[in-house]
Amino acid sequence: MREAKIIHCAQVCVDLTLSIDHLPERGGDVFATKNGISAGGGYNVLYAARQMGAPAVYMGAIGTGAMADVARRALGGIGVEVAGVTLPDVDTGYSVALTEPDGERTFISTRGAETMVPEDFYETIELVEGDVVYLCGYSLVHRGNTEAIKRFARKNAGWRAGHVVFDVSPVVDLIAQDSLDAIRPLNPIWSVNEREAEILCRRYAIADAADGSGGSDEAVRCRALAAYLGNPVIVRVGAEGAWYCDGGEVRHVPALRVTAVDTNGAGDAHAGVLCAALLQGMPMGRGLQLANCAAGLSTTVSGPATCPERDVVESAAESMPALDF
Repeated sequence: MREAKIIHCAQVCVDLTLSIDHLPERGGDVFATKNGISAGGGYNVLYAARQMGAPAVYMGAIGTGAMADVARRALGGIGVEVAGVTLPDVDTGYSVALTEPDGERTFISTRGAETMVPEDFYETIELVEGDVVYLCGYSLVHRGNTEAIKRFARKNAGWRAGHVVFDVSPVVDLIAQDSLDAIRPLNPIWSVNEREAEILCRRYAIADAADGSGGSDEAVRCRALAAYLGNPVIVRVGAEGAWYCDGGEVRHVPALRVTAVDTNGAGDAHAGVLCAALLQGMPMGRGLQLANCAAGLSTTVSGPATCPERDVVESAAESMPALDF
């Protein structure tokens, strides 16, 4: 039997980053002051997991062409096995990010091979005890990927020999209700930020979930979502840390105090480190503590894939209060 791994069923694409003084007027042209090409999307989660020393495999689709070559080289460079299907007639997609001096970013993205997972492909995955499956809400706004995830969920309904982490993502308001509901039989850990938690509560008609016990809106939403979904829920609140509830008491995990210069990719660092911690058998409290530290530290460096190495994350966590869950 193979060793347990992080099974990444999301999308790796390519980021084309351009720093500009201002957006061009319609029909106009400007020159970039800085530019870069790098793997992005789900790559950032895998990078964080590998920084923690966790074995990982990319099961998403990958294309054939110049962009796919960038993605393959990047994944190989961090020791991630590429086991997803290769599509011969389409390249991996890319996103053009235009960043202005005040930090405002404008995006134009393509849909490439990563959005075209064959509908029966994820059914071929054979999970083993201890695996950690990473799912992302972005998968559920692409037709082929959505059906592949649904079939995977039906095949593995009730699986409890490892963990499933569902990173709901900013597109939560675009995901069809039946697609969201299809994830629930996997007993996933739902990871959301403040905005995503609010949208989920509204979609499930539990927006006014306060029960008179006091606490922050995020804590109340965390408890309410966990109770409604019947699954553990993490609500990430940036510099205020994260809330966690598995149906019982809602717990707060503080954030590391840092001076942020770029928050791009902080959520990815959090997800990757949490997956690694769960794979390595750590308690949830410790995993969230490390994930919070990694997310915070990643914001002190410019760029999306900036999760520090394991020893740096663990050293930062030593300054945090001990947790008992």
